[in-house]
This record gives sequence, C-alpha cells and structure tokens, in this order.
Amino acid sequence: MAQKEAKVGVYICHCGGNISDTVDVEKVKEAAAKFEGVEVAETYEYVCSDPGQEMIMEGIKERGLNRIVVASCSPRMHLETFRQTLKSAGLNAYFLDMANIREQCSWVHDDKEAATAKAIDLVHGAVERARYLTPLEPKSIPVKQDILVIGGGIAGIIASIELADKGYQVYLVERSPSIGGHMAQLSKTFPTLDCSQCILTPKMVSAGQHPNIKIISMAEPAAVEGTPGNYRVLITQRPRFVDASKCTACGECSKKCPVKVPSEFEAELTERKAIYSPFRQAVPKTYAIDTEHCLYFTKGVCKICEKFCPAHAVDFDQKEKTIELDVGAIVACTGFEQLDPRRLEEFGYGSHPDIVTNLQFERLMLQGMHKPSDGKMPKKVAFILCVGSRMMNTDRGVEHCCKIGCMAAIKHTMLLQKAVLNAEPWIFYTDIRADGKGYEEFYAAAQDHGVRFVRGRVAEVIPNGEKLLVRAEDTLLGRDIEGEFDLVVLSTGILPHPTSYELARKLGIQVGSDGFLLERHYKLRPVDSQRDGVFISGCAVSPKDIRETTLESMATASRVATFVGKGEISIPPEVAYIIQDRCNTCEECIEVCPVAAIEKSPNGIIVNPISCVGCGICVPTCPLGAIDLNHYTEAQLMAQIRGVCESRNPPKIVAFIGGDTAYGSADLAGQTRESYSPNIKIIGVPSIGRIGLKHVLQAFADGADGVIFVEGDDSVLTEEKMREHVIQLKKELRNYGVKSLRLLSIRTTLPQYNKILNIFGTLNERIMKLGPVSEETRSKIREQLATPNKITP
Repeated sequence: MAQKEAKVGVYICHCGGNISDTVDVEKVKEAAAKFEGVEVAETYEYVCSDPGQEMIMEGIKERGLNRIVVASCSPRMHLETFRQTLKSAGLNAYFLDMANIREQCSWVHDDKEAATAKAIDLVHGAVERARYLTPLEPKSIPVKQDILVIGGGIAGIIASIELADKGYQVYLVERSPSIGGHMAQLSKTFPTLDCSQCILTPKMVSAGQHPNIKIISMAEPAAVEGTPGNYRVLITQRPRFVDASKCTACGECSKKCPVKVPSEFEAELTERKAIYSPFRQAVPKTYAIDTEHCLYFTKGVCKICEKFCPAHAVDFDQKEKTIELDVGAIVACTGFEQLDPRRLEEFGYGSHPDIVTNLQFERLMLQGMHKPSDGKMPKKVAFILCVGSRMMNTDRGVEHCCKIGCMAAIKHTMLLQKAVLNAEPWIFYTDIRADGKGYEEFYAAAQDHGVRFVRGRVAEVIPNGEKLLVRAEDTLLGRDIEGEFDLVVLSTGILPHPTSYELARKLGIQVGSDGFLLERHYKLRPVDSQRDGVFISGCAVSPKDIRETTLESMATASRVATFVGKGEISIPPEVAYIIQDRCNTCEECIEVCPVAAIEKSPNGIIVNPISCVGCGICVPTCPLGAIDLNHYTEAQLMAQIRGVCESRNPPKIVAFIGGDTAYGSADLAGQTRESYSPNIKIIGVPSIGRIGLKHVLQAFADGADGVIFVEGDDSVLTEEKMREHVIQLKKELRNYGVKSLRLLSIRTTLPQYNKILNIFGTLNERIMKLGPVSEETRSKIREQLATPNKITP
C-alpha cells in the first residue's frame, strides 16, 4: 500500500536542449501532474543549476513536498547533487528518485513522440517508487590513516611525497628493484629540454629519505580485503638475496659476477650482471640478484659475489616475505609499457640493430650517440610516428594515440642536431599533436632548425647493407618517397602495464576497453576508481606526459587526503535487513550471501551493515519474505515496475540493469549517441540477483512483453549463479504461460555497451515476431500475484 502522506514533486530538466530537443518535456509535465501523489510538476532549463535547486527547495519548504523526482540526466551524474538539495531543504536525502531521460532516452532515440512516451513511463515508474521511499541515514566508521601507493614511477613518487608531506604514513610498493619508472630512462624532457634525472633523482631521494614513506621494492599486492577506509592488503615481497642494512652499493659483487644479460634499464642495448643495481641513482641503492640468470640458482654453482662482497651483504638464504598492511586508501600508479614493434613486420624491428624504439634512442643519447650496429655516428635519422598507435586493426596495434610520440620525436631531432654536426633528422607523421603548454612553440622551433617533416604513413623499412631504406607516402605532395637512413627510430604505441588487469581484479575496480584503469567519471572524478577509497593516477589511467602525470598525481593526493582526512567514512544505508517476526531462521539467506554479511546469532538472523554490499541477492531467496533491502524494498520495486509498464504501449520490454557497471555501460551507449528501440525501458537495480520470479511476473502482468537482465562482470553475483538464476526463472515462466524466449540475459563490462545494444536489438526483433503477451495470460498472472504466498519472492 502506498504512503498516503506522500506529496511528490516532479522536476523535469530541459538540459539545454539535450533532453527537450528530443523529448516533449511539457507533455511529460502534463502527464506527471496526473500521477497519483504528485503535488507539483515543473520543467526547467537546468534543474541542476542553483535556480533549479532553489525551485526544488522552495517546493519542499513552501508546498510541503516530501518526495522528489528529478527527470534529467543519469543519476551517476547528479544523484549526490540533488540529495544535497533535499538535505539543504530539511528533507531526508533518500526521499529522492531520479528518472534517467537523457542517457537512456533522449540521447538514444530520434522519434520525438516515442521518446516522449518512454520518458513518461520512466517518470511514472520513478513517481510510483518515490511514494514508497523511506528515510534512511548513513552510518560512519573510522578510517585508517595509512595509505598504500602501488607503483614507483613519477606518478607514484609525486603522490607519495605529497601525501607524506601532509602527515600521512605512505607505503610505496614497487615491483622492480628501484623506484623511478620510465622517467629514469629518459635523457631530457620536452619542451624545456631539462635533464630528466636532474628533475627525478631529487624526488627519488626525497621519497627514500622521507620519514613518512616506506618503500617496499620488488613487491606486489597479493590480495586486497576489507571495505573503503579499512583495507587489509597482503604484499608479497621477493628476496633480493642482498642484506639492505649491509650493502654499500660498492659494486664489487657485480664486477666479479661472470653472468651477463641484457639490461632492462638500458632497453637491452647493453648488458648487466646477474647481481646488479638497475642504474647508478637507484633507490633503494641495494643490489639484487636475478634468480633467472644467477648460476647458483640455475645450476647450483658459483656464489662468487658472496665471496668478494666486502660488506658480507650477500645472503642466499633470504626468503619471500608476506607483509600485511592496514590502510585507509589505495593509489594505483602502475604505469605503462611500450607496444612491441615486432607485431608490425613492415618496420623491420629486430631485423637490423639500427632500427630502434624511441626509448632505446633515449639510452643511445645518454651512452653517447652512436649506431648500435657499428658504433659510428648516425647523420641521417628517420623518426617514424604512430607505430602501432591509432590503428583500426587492434590485432596489430591500438586505437588510441600514444600522446607523447610527436613531442618526443621533436625533442629527439633537436638533441640529435646538438650531438651530431650537420645531422639530417626526418619525422614521418600522421598528424602532429602539439596540445600542451609550450608544445606548439617547440614544434615551430624544430621547423626553424631545419627538421624535415613528412606527412604520411611509412609503408616499410628495409635493411640495405649499412643503410636502412624507408618507403613512405607524402600525402601533402601526393607522391611516394623513399630514402636511405643511418638510423630509424620508432615511436611505438603505449599500452597499460601487463599487471594492470590482475591488479584491477584484486582491487575491485574497472578496466576500460583500451586496457587502462577506468576512472569513475571522465570529467568530474578523473582520479577516482569505481570503488571508494581506491584512486588511480598517471599512465595507469591513460597515456600522458610528465607534466600531466605530475598534475594528476597531485590531484590524486588531494583526493586521497580528502577521503582519509575526515577521519571517518560514511557507510551507505542501502543494506539488507531482517523482518524478525517473519523469519524462521532457515538460513537460506546465509547460504546465498556472496560476502558473508548475514549470520546467525542468539537473537536470530542478523545482517552486518558494514560487510553488506547491498546486492539484494538474499531477498528473492527467502521463502517467507523475511528479508528486504533498504532503498530497494519489495514495495518500492514492485511499484516502479507497475509505473513503467502500466501505460500498455506495446510492445514493451523491461530491462533490469544490475549494478553501477552495467548501468554505466547503458549510459555509455547514450553518451556515444548509439540508438536502440524506445520499446526498451530500463529499471536500475543493485544486482540482477535482486530480481525474483515475482518481479518478472509483475512486469508481464502489467504490460511487458519481454524482460532483459544485464549484470556487470564485476558483480558479486557470479556468472554461474546468474546462469542458474535465469534458467530457473525461465522454467518458472513456462508454468505461467510465458515463453522462455521472452527473457534474455547478458553480462558486460563498462565499455562493452555494444553487448547491451545487441541484446536490446535481439529481444526487440524477437518480440516483434512473437507479438504481445495475451491479455488472458496477463490476467492469470495477476490472479496469482493477488493470492498471498502463492508466489515466492
């Protein structure tokens, strides 16, 4: 039964034409004004603006509104904005519901009449749900003040120092023997041409000596547990086999070591020993043994380093350690790697030593400019941009721009001209992208210095004795060109670090379609992940230069400080609760809870509100209806289904979208203006596990002709459990005369909105062929639903 005292205000946003150009907002207003419980219905150009919010507050204070519905953009954008509006007006923040009539209506439809009809249905569903909303209050728990930073490149170093300077204890975890990342390998930085080491090394030393920073090198997170503000992280640290308290970094061990292997730091242009320090300025300075190449570990012989170490620091008995950290926040700065140009055979990488990557060219500059093949000075050098970048064929490369290739190549040409008299640098480019501060001037300076720019893709690089033949198209001149060069430098694509995906899984955050860690909101929360208390920064998020990385790292540190600095975190009230007078302690809810948040106590079944993630999987499982979910109660959900379906505009398909990931994916379809049938009406739920037989039947009884389930891949409802759930529902539907073909389900990641579009199209076509559910079948279902205890949740 609806809340009789509910006085609903409906506020419909034009969104500057983003909505009103496709949806007749005045018609929506007229329809909303007639819905039961609605006291006020208004439209406004921008409801999220100050005047728009003041209109809502005025309605609450002067007209006694106690439930608010905002029909506008996605709740992912402005839910918190409008909740604050309600609080400012003295109304409980959870007396708000939002109808998404932009991303999931106006932006995905062209037919104004159909889009308007759909918007009316979505608003009706929101109004019906709003009438059953109850006041809720979040709880607060203390937040741990220590912080974990994963990744010791420039992003991790800057974030760590910024946080440490604010007084927080920072644990900086780096998988390599030293912090520094790729920036430590660079010669100079663009566009100022200052020494990279001169900028980076003082920061490395500062991080190493800071009393609030503990560097844990040669280590990686093994497991992450807990809740935002209270994470427990297990770190696995590999042994160095060198005692850090004794090692003086004298290098005697390395001098005596007989094993030579390609140096990772030198981009495999030179060799290092099996016991080594990556580079002279390494932090920590302690040497480490490479167990893959050390003769003692591979053949059980040698130990010459132990014999000649004057400090007796070599310790072959060291073991792998597990370090347990309790932290309030985590920052992921895992950096990038370069695309292997061997994937693109036309560039000949690996066939001739004088075909190098731009990172290898950095090391050649520092070693003294020379050709790897014979040590001679190169004069004519070709710099080839977009090698593996901006490619439609993702089997060979990546679609995105590497962001740094253009400026890095221009920097290299200018350094080459300083190092080599009468050098002839050529840059083969697709487009020169000079969008940073001082970049256009840097580009112009290179042109003034006689750098030859050729617009066009390189077709192939062919070794020709001591020379390298480059064949390309000059699109500006409209002709093919070819020339011989002493050295060819490839500006390769930028990829996320190989550990990013596994780390994202451990942290419970998302990865985008490009493989980089995904921000919560591209514009408004660019360093927040989808999980509270976990932040992302640097090239782990996307390719970027040093300046942008530094800016982002400082922003990340600020966001982390804001998160932990309050000393406590708010626990959302959208958790399950037990209706004790109905519960017979059968424990079925305990068995299905994916996070072990439900337990049996001397006083009956209880829910731990801190552990509960609000998925609602337990609710349909209870045979007695003795468990419910705050803010997604049975009454609220059933009312919303009725409101969306009651207009009976056939055919009608209800799409239950489970969780933030799936809902965000549906939003992405709107943001890219991909269209689908207006027959699809979306209802957001915390998880598909929250939807039981009763809810699906309610949809069919009230006018739906098909039902779709979409769940995020990161959901606590596993793929296997979801499959079992859907199979069981299809069996049950047949008992009520509804064909199982009318129910479809998928799982998706956030960027895979095409999967959602495909299933929308598939079921819409199928329903057009099957036709609507018969009124006789709907009537029988309504009779069953009206019979108490006839249908379990």
